Amino acid sequence: MVTVVPSQSSILFNLTNISYDDPDAISLELALKVLELGNFEEKWAIAKILVRYGKEVIAPLKEIILDEKANVEHRWYSLKILNEIKDPEIILIVTELLTTTQEEDLLLLASQTLASQGKQSVAFLSQLLENSSYRFLATKALAQIPSVQIVKPLLSVVNDQDSTIRAIAIATLRNFDTPEIKSVMINALQDYASSVRKEAIIGLGLKLKLPEELEIVKLMFPLLYDINLSVAQQTAISLSRSNHIFTIESLNKVLRDEQIPETLKVTIVRTLSWIATPQSLECLKEYIYISNFSITLEIITVLGRVTKSNLQNQAVTILSDFYHSNSLKLKSPEILQSLCYSFKQLNATTTIDILKAIEANGNSQVRFHAQNALQELAIK
Repeated sequence: MVTVVPSQSSILFNLTNISYDDPDAISLELALKVLELGNFEEKWAIAKILVRYGKEVIAPLKEIILDEKANVEHRWYSLKILNEIKDPEIILIVTELLTTTQEEDLLLLASQTLASQGKQSVAFLSQLLENSSYRFLATKALAQIPSVQIVKPLLSVVNDQDSTIRAIAIATLRNFDTPEIKSVMINALQDYASSVRKEAIIGLGLKLKLPEELEIVKLMFPLLYDINLSVAQQTAISLSRSNHIFTIESLNKVLRDEQIPETLKVTIVRTLSWIATPQSLECLKEYIYISNFSITLEIITVLGRVTKSNLQNQAVTILSDFYHSNSLKLKSPEILQSLCYSFKQLNATTTIDILKAIEANGNSQVRFHAQNALQELAIK
């Protein structure tokens, strides 16, 4: 017996002769072909028909959605159809998709699909948490649902053996605000997994404008010395949300520690500039003279980015004093160029004499930056 396989052209011919006004005349097989090969209008029309098949369409659409080699648009339309159907099987499909694809459009629609399943979705995924084989998938799926209903199930996995699950749970819970979640974040600062500590630091950093700010800062401070550089840097970044004097003094102390990696010092310099208080800029003023070349260059750069009008004069004074200090670092073209650029950013008209002196430098690039700054300040 010979099996006749229809050609692409014959399939397309059949598609053009479909009557969308009579959905009962369209078979599931043909409807799926329209979804695969049709144009935008045909896909949109057939999607409404496929929804009517209910559970019967779930299996073939699942195969399309989870096929990483399939056309992204084809997968998106398939998922869009499932979004209109209520069934626990769909939750499982979307959960699996979240762990296998990197396509942003699919991830966004997958999240919307989970949310559209409502309480049923949270209840189903909560049950999956009890099964170690599905716990990771369920945790990742719950993290996509923007509802307070996910708090309780995620709290149940914050001490899971899998550090990835703990990190996902912590990262999601930080979007909610309850005393219980705060305690979880604090406990996670001691987690052996750096990924979990980092997520906890981010979460606690978001709460630094609350009355208990100092208490949280003191708990975060030790992680500036974390063995994992990424955690230490994130701690510095999170502390930028606090302008408490203890925060500034703590950052200044770490900045002056000779054992601290240079990359972390760069982050701390930026953090002090983001805090943007007279005290934090004073720390930069003191350190600009004793730091190494790279850190000095970073301090000059961040001072040029000060935007608060009441602090710009202080920044200009710090940079002007540094120029007049005759530091050996001023022999570097990079330092001089950076000074010119920062003076320009700060609209420092009081530094015109300094810029004219720099303009006489033998380095053509230095002269260019000085002339550019002078021209800018003259216009203003």
